[in-house]
Amino acid sequence: MKRIIALSLAACLAFGLTACGASAGNATQSEAVSAAPAETSEAPAATSEAPAETSEAPPAETSAAPAERTDGLPAYTGGEVELRFGWWGNDERAEITNKVIDLFHQAYPEITVKGEPNGGTSDHFQIVDTQIQGGNAPDLIQFGGNYPDYQQYLLSLNDYIGSQLLIDSHDLFDQTALIPATLDGNLYVVSLGTNTLVLAYNKTMIEAAGVALPSDNMSWDELKAYGEELKDKLPAGVFPFVDNSTNQANYLSYYLRQEGTPLWTSNDGGKSYATEENLTKWLQLWADWRAAGLAPDADTTATYAETGADTSAIVAGKAAIGMLWSNQVAGYQAAMTDTLGAVTLPSGGEKSYAIQMSQYIGVNKDSANLEAAVLFANFFVTSPKAGAILGTNRGVPCSPVVRQAISANATELDAAVYRIYDAVADRAIPQDPNLPNDQEFVNELLLIGQNVGFGTSTVEQGGKDILALIERLAQK
Repeated sequence: MKRIIALSLAACLAFGLTACGASAGNATQSEAVSAAPAETSEAPAATSEAPAETSEAPPAETSAAPAERTDGLPAYTGGEVELRFGWWGNDERAEITNKVIDLFHQAYPEITVKGEPNGGTSDHFQIVDTQIQGGNAPDLIQFGGNYPDYQQYLLSLNDYIGSQLLIDSHDLFDQTALIPATLDGNLYVVSLGTNTLVLAYNKTMIEAAGVALPSDNMSWDELKAYGEELKDKLPAGVFPFVDNSTNQANYLSYYLRQEGTPLWTSNDGGKSYATEENLTKWLQLWADWRAAGLAPDADTTATYAETGADTSAIVAGKAAIGMLWSNQVAGYQAAMTDTLGAVTLPSGGEKSYAIQMSQYIGVNKDSANLEAAVLFANFFVTSPKAGAILGTNRGVPCSPVVRQAISANATELDAAVYRIYDAVADRAIPQDPNLPNDQEFVNELLLIGQNVGFGTSTVEQGGKDILALIERLAQK
């Protein structure tokens, strides 16, 4: 297990965020990465530079010489303050996040943090956008790969690195994780963990059907054949696969990468190579699966938004296998009595498996309590006590100290995720920036997919519509 964890964490260093078009975050939870959704509008391409070193003194509010602490945490120089922290996620995430908030208050009694969980990613960013426009945004905000859309509202963290934000060495924090979090030499957010896409499966259901469990690195043809075997042995009304054709933008992005026509890349300042042919091919694959009973009909799919465990066909027992972000699997498991397992996405074609920074935490530059807010961000990502509570809920932690603290107690599901990192090492790729206007892409992609699923549009027209959408948003 230690070797697997070590290899998986090495992969975390080597690779960044998902191929664009993701839903923030994550991802997908919709929880979302693209992605994810948390991934949103105009995203400038991330620079390849780590945050520029600065010779400037820390901000005035942090310039007082702090008294030394004995617990290794940075000292706080301010008075009593109250902070707000907005994030997306399910009830389990809210519970563990609030436990960490309580721990932080014990460490810094002068600082009170009020949690503001906002459900799924689309809800979260709709709320945050409204708060920003009203001048009432939280002091701390959770982001996906869409954080560049909010660059103008975020505090540059450069002056805090090494003082209130202890992420300035490989011993303390994976330095590669700083790269996608940096724009124009300024670190604007801090990674809450790394994440990747997996196929989660209902182990209990599949074993009851008398079918062997799915394996890593099956080809698309092998996965289809597996679904056909499973279909005949599942209970009536249960399908082998969730229809993830257009409700998970990251799956489409992954497929296009395999086809050699990525949805969005960092080349030439950000460019799409998507083709009408391959977009149509993707939609046809799922149309064939629906026709064969391998994926649900459009009505059933519309019933399950797949934005979290409470809207999941897998959790509801209507499908055996579906695409999730690796950090979502534990939350889905907590929402059901059957046992889940996880394997890789199908292999084939070009290298396409992106290991991404699953989510980030950023500080509102208009916060009245910047020092306190940075100290909370530091505690959240570097405290072993916090890490022991958070586990891999927001991804595999980027702090080696935190990873060591949680590795000894890895669950069977966490072990499966660590194994997946190792299994895809030879086909993993660095992250690409999100497609500009990513949340709009996610929303419109879903509508196009529903039109195809309900038969009000053909797969050929759907391919044309997706390509036109990509080209339009890429120009904004």
